[in-house]
Amino acid sequence: MSSRESAYVIGLGEVGRRLSEALAIRGWTIRPVTRDSGWEPALDANDRSPRIVAVREEQLQAVLDRFPAVMADRLVLVQNGFLEAVHGDLGPVTRGLVYFTSKKDFFRVLCPSPFHGTLAQSLAGDLCEGGIAAETVADRAEFLREMIVKGIWNAVVGLPLAVHDVDLGTYLARHVDELDALADESARAAGAEYGVRLSGERAVLKLRATTSELGWVRGGAKALPWRNGALARFGRTHGIATPVNDRLLRAVGHDPDIPSGS
Repeated sequence: MSSRESAYVIGLGEVGRRLSEALAIRGWTIRPVTRDSGWEPALDANDRSPRIVAVREEQLQAVLDRFPAVMADRLVLVQNGFLEAVHGDLGPVTRGLVYFTSKKDFFRVLCPSPFHGTLAQSLAGDLCEGGIAAETVADRAEFLREMIVKGIWNAVVGLPLAVHDVDLGTYLARHVDELDALADESARAAGAEYGVRLSGERAVLKLRATTSELGWVRGGAKALPWRNGALARFGRTHGIATPVNDRLLRAVGHDPDIPSGS
Protein backbone atom coordinates (compact mmCIF):
# COMPACT_ATOMS: atom_id res chain seq x y z
CA MET A 1 0.00 0.00 0.00
CA SER A 2 1.47 3.37 -0.97
CA SER A 3 1.50 6.40 1.33
CA ARG A 4 -1.13 8.02 -0.89
CA GLU A 5 -3.57 5.22 -0.11
CA SER A 6 -3.56 5.66 3.64
CA ALA A 7 -3.73 8.60 6.01
CA TYR A 8 -3.75 9.20 9.72
CA VAL A 9 -6.51 11.58 10.74
CA ILE A 10 -5.85 13.28 14.06
CA GLY A 11 -9.10 14.58 15.45
CA LEU A 12 -12.41 13.12 14.31
CA GLY A 13 -14.74 16.02 14.95
CA GLU A 14 -16.89 17.41 12.14
CA VAL A 15 -13.96 18.39 9.91
CA GLY A 16 -11.91 15.24 10.46
CA ARG A 17 -14.96 13.03 9.97
CA ARG A 18 -15.96 14.65 6.68
CA LEU A 19 -12.42 14.54 5.29
CA SER A 20 -12.10 10.89 6.32
CA GLU A 21 -15.37 9.97 4.62
CA ALA A 22 -14.38 11.70 1.38
CA LEU A 23 -10.99 10.00 1.22
CA ALA A 24 -12.47 6.63 2.14
CA ILE A 25 -14.78 6.89 -0.88
CA ARG A 26 -11.64 7.06 -2.99
CA GLY A 27 -10.25 3.93 -1.35
CA TRP A 28 -7.95 5.48 1.23
CA THR A 29 -7.42 3.55 4.44
CA ILE A 30 -8.13 5.98 7.28
CA ARG A 31 -6.23 5.47 10.52
CA PRO A 32 -7.94 7.48 13.24
CA VAL A 33 -5.85 9.06 15.98
CA THR A 34 -7.61 10.24 19.11
CA ARG A 35 -6.35 11.82 22.29
CA ASP A 36 -5.66 8.38 23.76
CA SER A 37 -5.16 6.01 20.83
CA GLY A 38 -3.40 5.57 17.52
CA TRP A 39 -0.31 7.59 18.32
CA GLU A 40 2.37 4.90 18.19
CA PRO A 41 2.07 4.14 14.47
CA ALA A 42 1.36 7.80 13.65
CA LEU A 43 4.74 8.75 15.15
CA ASP A 44 6.65 6.13 13.14
CA ALA A 45 9.08 8.21 11.08
CA ASN A 46 9.42 5.39 8.53
CA ASP A 47 5.74 5.67 7.56
CA ARG A 48 5.33 8.27 4.80
CA SER A 49 1.54 8.47 5.05
CA PRO A 50 -0.01 11.92 5.48
CA ARG A 51 -1.02 12.96 8.98
CA ILE A 52 -4.13 15.11 8.61
CA VAL A 53 -4.43 17.27 11.72
CA ALA A 54 -8.06 18.27 12.20
CA VAL A 55 -8.08 19.38 15.83
CA ARG A 56 -9.26 22.77 17.06
CA GLU A 57 -6.78 25.65 17.12
CA GLU A 58 -6.28 25.51 20.87
CA GLN A 59 -5.38 21.82 20.65
CA LEU A 60 -2.90 22.21 17.80
CA GLN A 61 0.26 22.93 19.78
CA ALA A 62 -0.06 19.72 21.78
CA VAL A 63 -0.25 17.78 18.50
CA LEU A 64 2.67 19.62 16.92
CA ASP A 65 4.80 18.97 20.00
CA ARG A 66 4.44 15.21 19.48
CA PHE A 67 5.99 15.21 16.01
CA PRO A 68 9.73 15.67 15.44
CA ALA A 69 10.74 18.34 12.95
CA VAL A 70 11.79 15.66 10.46
CA MET A 71 8.13 14.64 10.06
CA ALA A 72 6.79 18.13 9.31
CA ASP A 73 6.52 17.36 5.60
CA ARG A 74 3.98 14.65 6.42
CA LEU A 75 1.64 16.95 8.34
CA VAL A 76 -1.49 18.40 6.75
CA LEU A 77 -2.96 21.21 8.86
CA VAL A 78 -6.58 22.12 8.08
CA GLN A 79 -7.05 24.86 10.67
CA ASN A 80 -8.17 28.13 9.10
CA GLY A 81 -6.64 30.66 11.47
CA PHE A 82 -3.39 32.61 11.33
CA LEU A 83 -1.44 29.74 12.85
CA GLU A 84 1.96 31.40 12.70
CA ALA A 85 0.77 34.14 15.07
CA VAL A 86 0.74 31.57 17.86
CA HIS A 87 2.95 28.72 16.70
CA GLY A 88 5.68 30.49 14.72
CA ASP A 89 7.26 29.00 11.61
CA LEU A 90 5.48 25.73 10.81
CA GLY A 91 8.13 24.38 8.46
CA PRO A 92 7.29 22.30 5.36
CA VAL A 93 3.76 21.36 6.38
CA THR A 94 0.90 21.16 3.89
CA ARG A 95 -1.93 23.59 4.62
CA GLY A 96 -5.60 23.28 3.75
CA LEU A 97 -8.25 25.98 4.15
CA VAL A 98 -11.59 24.33 4.78
CA TYR A 99 -14.56 25.82 2.92
CA PHE A 100 -17.33 23.52 4.02
CA THR A 101 -19.77 23.68 6.92
CA SER A 102 -20.69 20.57 8.84
CA LYS A 103 -22.96 20.49 11.85
CA LYS A 104 -24.35 17.01 12.52
CA ASP A 105 -26.63 16.28 9.53
CA PHE A 106 -26.09 19.67 7.88
CA PHE A 107 -23.26 19.62 5.34
CA ARG A 108 -22.55 22.18 2.65
CA VAL A 109 -19.50 22.64 0.46
CA LEU A 110 -19.22 26.40 0.05
CA CYS A 111 -16.48 26.49 -2.59
CA PRO A 112 -13.28 24.55 -3.32
CA SER A 113 -10.97 24.26 -0.31
CA PRO A 114 -7.45 25.36 -1.30
CA PHE A 115 -4.42 23.22 -0.38
CA HIS A 116 -0.75 24.14 -0.62
CA GLY A 117 2.33 22.02 -0.01
CA THR A 118 3.92 18.73 -1.00
CA LEU A 119 0.82 16.65 -0.20
CA ALA A 120 -1.69 19.10 -1.66
CA GLN A 121 -2.17 17.61 -5.10
CA SER A 122 -2.85 14.02 -4.05
CA LEU A 123 -5.23 15.06 -1.29
CA ALA A 124 -7.13 17.72 -3.23
CA GLY A 125 -7.75 15.43 -6.17
CA ASP A 126 -9.16 12.61 -4.11
CA LEU A 127 -11.19 14.93 -1.88
CA CYS A 128 -12.87 16.25 -5.02
CA GLU A 129 -13.66 12.74 -6.18
CA GLY A 130 -14.95 11.95 -2.71
CA GLY A 131 -17.44 14.82 -2.66
CA ILE A 132 -15.51 17.72 -1.11
CA ALA A 133 -14.45 20.29 -3.70
CA ALA A 134 -10.76 21.11 -3.28
CA GLU A 135 -7.97 22.62 -5.33
CA THR A 136 -4.21 22.90 -5.29
CA VAL A 137 -2.68 26.37 -5.08
CA ALA A 138 0.96 25.91 -6.07
CA ASP A 139 2.08 29.53 -5.83
CA ARG A 140 3.07 30.38 -2.26
CA ALA A 141 2.13 34.06 -2.43
CA GLU A 142 -1.30 33.30 -3.85
CA PHE A 143 -1.93 30.73 -1.15
CA LEU A 144 -1.01 33.32 1.47
CA ARG A 145 -3.61 35.65 -0.04
CA GLU A 146 -6.16 32.84 0.10
CA MET A 147 -5.16 32.19 3.71
CA ILE A 148 -5.73 35.83 4.63
CA VAL A 149 -9.09 35.86 2.88
CA LYS A 150 -10.16 32.78 4.84
CA GLY A 151 -8.74 34.29 8.02
CA ILE A 152 -10.91 37.37 7.53
CA TRP A 153 -13.86 35.09 6.73
CA ASN A 154 -13.47 33.47 10.13
CA ALA A 155 -12.83 36.79 11.86
CA VAL A 156 -16.25 37.92 10.61
CA VAL A 157 -18.23 34.69 11.04
CA GLY A 158 -17.53 34.66 14.74
CA LEU A 159 -16.66 37.58 16.97
CA PRO A 160 -18.77 40.37 15.40
CA LEU A 161 -21.88 38.18 15.47
CA ALA A 162 -21.32 37.45 19.14
CA VAL A 163 -20.74 41.11 20.03
CA HIS A 164 -23.86 42.31 18.20
CA ASP A 165 -25.87 39.20 19.18
CA VAL A 166 -27.10 38.63 15.63
CA ASP A 167 -26.98 35.86 13.05
CA LEU A 168 -24.78 36.13 9.98
CA GLY A 169 -27.58 37.18 7.63
CA THR A 170 -28.55 40.06 9.90
CA TYR A 171 -24.96 41.16 10.30
CA LEU A 172 -24.29 41.21 6.56
CA ALA A 173 -27.45 43.26 5.98
CA ARG A 174 -27.19 45.75 8.85
CA HIS A 175 -23.49 46.20 9.57
CA VAL A 176 -22.08 46.79 6.09
CA ASP A 177 -19.83 49.69 7.10
CA GLU A 178 -18.30 47.73 9.97
CA LEU A 179 -17.78 44.69 7.75
CA ASP A 180 -16.01 46.71 5.09
CA ALA A 181 -13.81 48.48 7.65
CA LEU A 182 -12.93 45.24 9.42
CA ALA A 183 -11.99 43.58 6.14
CA ASP A 184 -9.93 46.55 4.98
CA GLU A 185 -7.85 46.91 8.16
CA SER A 186 -7.45 43.13 8.43
CA ALA A 187 -6.25 42.76 4.83
CA ARG A 188 -3.69 45.52 5.30
CA ALA A 189 -2.42 44.19 8.64
CA ALA A 190 -2.21 40.53 7.59
CA GLY A 191 -0.82 41.46 4.18
CA ALA A 192 2.01 43.35 5.86
CA GLU A 193 2.71 40.38 8.15
CA TYR A 194 2.86 37.83 5.34
CA GLY A 195 4.42 40.08 2.70
CA VAL A 196 1.59 40.05 0.17
CA ARG A 197 -0.95 42.57 -1.06
CA LEU A 198 -4.68 42.14 -1.31
CA SER A 199 -7.79 44.23 -0.82
CA GLY A 200 -10.39 43.93 1.88
CA GLU A 201 -12.95 43.92 -0.92
CA ARG A 202 -11.65 40.55 -2.12
CA ALA A 203 -12.36 39.08 1.30
CA VAL A 204 -15.84 40.61 1.49
CA LEU A 205 -16.76 39.33 -1.97
CA LYS A 206 -15.60 35.82 -1.03
CA LEU A 207 -17.55 35.96 2.20
CA ARG A 208 -20.77 37.02 0.53
CA ALA A 209 -20.32 34.50 -2.28
CA THR A 210 -19.90 31.55 0.09
CA THR A 211 -22.45 32.21 2.83
CA SER A 212 -25.79 32.42 1.01
CA GLU A 213 -26.99 29.31 2.88
CA LEU A 214 -25.48 30.26 6.23
CA GLY A 215 -27.58 33.25 7.26
CA TRP A 216 -28.73 31.35 10.36
CA VAL A 217 -25.20 30.93 11.74
CA ARG A 218 -24.50 32.65 15.05
CA GLY A 219 -20.96 33.48 16.05
CA GLY A 220 -18.90 33.13 19.17
CA ALA A 221 -15.84 34.62 20.82
CA LYS A 222 -13.59 31.65 20.11
CA ALA A 223 -10.07 31.04 18.82
CA LEU A 224 -9.38 34.77 19.14
CA PRO A 225 -5.55 34.48 19.32
CA TRP A 226 -5.63 32.85 15.88
CA ARG A 227 -8.25 35.20 14.41
CA ASN A 228 -9.13 38.77 15.44
CA GLY A 229 -6.43 38.80 18.11
CA ALA A 230 -3.82 37.85 15.52
CA LEU A 231 -5.02 40.63 13.21
CA ALA A 232 -4.68 43.17 16.02
CA ARG A 233 -1.17 41.92 16.73
CA PHE A 234 -0.19 42.19 13.06
CA GLY A 235 -1.45 45.76 13.02
CA ARG A 236 0.64 46.72 16.03
CA THR A 237 3.72 45.02 14.62
CA HIS A 238 3.47 46.91 11.32
CA GLY A 239 2.03 50.23 12.49
CA ILE A 240 -1.41 49.64 10.95
CA ALA A 241 -4.44 50.68 12.99
CA THR A 242 -7.05 47.98 13.59
CA PRO A 243 -9.80 49.90 15.45
CA VAL A 244 -12.67 47.59 14.50
CA ASN A 245 -10.90 44.45 15.63
CA ASP A 246 -9.73 46.23 18.78
CA ARG A 247 -13.23 47.37 19.68
CA LEU A 248 -14.76 43.96 19.10
CA LEU A 249 -12.05 42.22 21.10
CA ARG A 250 -12.46 44.59 24.03
CA ALA A 251 -16.22 44.04 23.95
CA VAL A 252 -15.67 40.42 25.00
CA GLY A 253 -12.88 41.17 27.46
CA HIS A 254 -9.95 40.27 25.21
CA ASP A 255 -7.15 42.83 25.41
CA PRO A 256 -5.81 43.44 21.87
CA ASP A 257 -2.54 44.73 23.34
CA ILE A 258 -1.68 41.29 24.72
CA PRO A 259 0.35 39.29 22.16
CA SER A 260 -1.49 36.43 20.48
CA GLY A 261 -1.06 33.14 22.27
CA SER A 262 -0.34 34.75 25.64
